[in-house]
Amino acid sequence: MLVPPTGRHDARSPVPPGPFGAQPYSEAERAALDAKLDQYLGPEYHSLRASGGAGSVHYLEGWQAIQLANEVFGATGWSCQILDARFDYREQREGRVNAGFSVHLRITLRDGTFREDFGYGQIENARSQGAAYAKIRKEATTDAMKRALRQFGQVLGNCIYDKAYVKAIGAIRPAPYPRLP
Repeated sequence: MLVPPTGRHDARSPVPPGPFGAQPYSEAERAALDAKLDQYLGPEYHSLRASGGAGSVHYLEGWQAIQLANEVFGATGWSCQILDARFDYREQREGRVNAGFSVHLRITLRDGTFREDFGYGQIENARSQGAAYAKIRKEATTDAMKRALRQFGQVLGNCIYDKAYVKAIGAIRPAPYPRLP
């Protein structure tokens, strides 16, 4: 919520002013939020990538995780904070860059509920140091954000870890992206 410059609360807003993380949900809001978080994702939210073996792995793309979090919590109902970020290794050999980067991140809801997780990014044999570092920072941050968000519920990606669900959803043809109720 944006507070007017005078510091006075806009009476039309359902959310009282206060520091972020100190604005509780009403019982009705909490029930609606819990119902949204318990929903499973449709096939249109599943992306596939090759796994280390012969199969493939389902995953939720970063932009979709942000879109879903905005739909579930509201665009101003959640925040993301990097608690720690560091290179795990970086080396240059024969003009090529190899590096690994990890991020510890926290997602906080407007009522103060939070989840934390780690993400990792790595690159091998990159030609440009700047591009390599930018890629792994973004990769690690996106990974940490998705891992933290999924802890809130099924609709934010946790359902993708349910093997029976993934098997069943794999047989369904994706439709265009629907909006959550």
